Amino acid sequence: MTIRAAAIQLCPVDFKPELTLQKAEEYIDKAGKEGVEIAVFPEGYLPGLAEIRLAKQSDSPEKLAEVLSALEPVPGPSTQRISDLAREYEMTIAFGMLARAEPGEQPTNVSVLIDSNGEIKNIHRKVHLTPTIEAPDFTSGVEFAVSDTKIGQVGNMICADFSLPETTRILAIKGAEIICGSFAGFYVDPPGVRGSVMQLFSNSHLSPARAIDNSVNLVMANMVGKTGDLEFFGMSQIIDAEGNVIAKAGEGDGCEELLVANLPDSAELRDLPFRLIDRRRPDLYDEILIENSNYEEVEWN
Repeated sequence: MTIRAAAIQLCPVDFKPELTLQKAEEYIDKAGKEGVEIAVFPEGYLPGLAEIRLAKQSDSPEKLAEVLSALEPVPGPSTQRISDLAREYEMTIAFGMLARAEPGEQPTNVSVLIDSNGEIKNIHRKVHLTPTIEAPDFTSGVEFAVSDTKIGQVGNMICADFSLPETTRILAIKGAEIICGSFAGFYVDPPGVRGSVMQLFSNSHLSPARAIDNSVNLVMANMVGKTGDLEFFGMSQIIDAEGNVIAKAGEGDGCEELLVANLPDSAELRDLPFRLIDRRRPDLYDEILIENSNYEEVEWN
């Protein structure tokens, strides 16, 4: 048996959250008609980053506060619409959005995991915030959770959360069989730095080693196209638990697509010939918890 998975590689409609949401609904319809059982959206897809970026560049605290205060809560009207479609198509969905937190708190960058019955199973708040993009205006998350869904045990994370191997390991130890990744990877300049970003994305964030080491499937959806002052490069991937990149989306503007592939289900994962995670020796790993003396609290202002 297999699980039909989709990475939905899209670009928001700048300054038009309703059109952005309608676009998401259209792609869920497409996925549903293809029998997709789990679908993943990019990071911050709703409402996108354009308005927040413009507000930050305006150097107006009042304007930024106005934009951030307009972000939707979770649960809220938009997640209800996504939940209704999840129920209609019996599809688990990891939906990336910028959300309003509790009154008086900063907003959060979240991946909302919705089960096939329309129930919100987990609201993952991005733990590793990106300088100038989110910090210091967003609240970071403090945990990694695995949710029991119709298709099995699912974990969901956001972009830089994948840049450290401990995160996927934690989800795997907690029983994850599929890990959903929502990304907003964009080109940067100068060329030397751009190359470093592409290496980081390809060989760290989306590393097949994350799948092999943890015996998990990965469904990774990146934003694509131009939004605001940024250009997102796409290259979404679906990777099976043996590290095979079984589907890869296109790169650059004009490459919006529904990337679909079949992944091994729970029974197949248990029968993998090499389950490296089963060879763990936690009795020898105390050093991994030694304090990181190189980490410093950075003033982002």
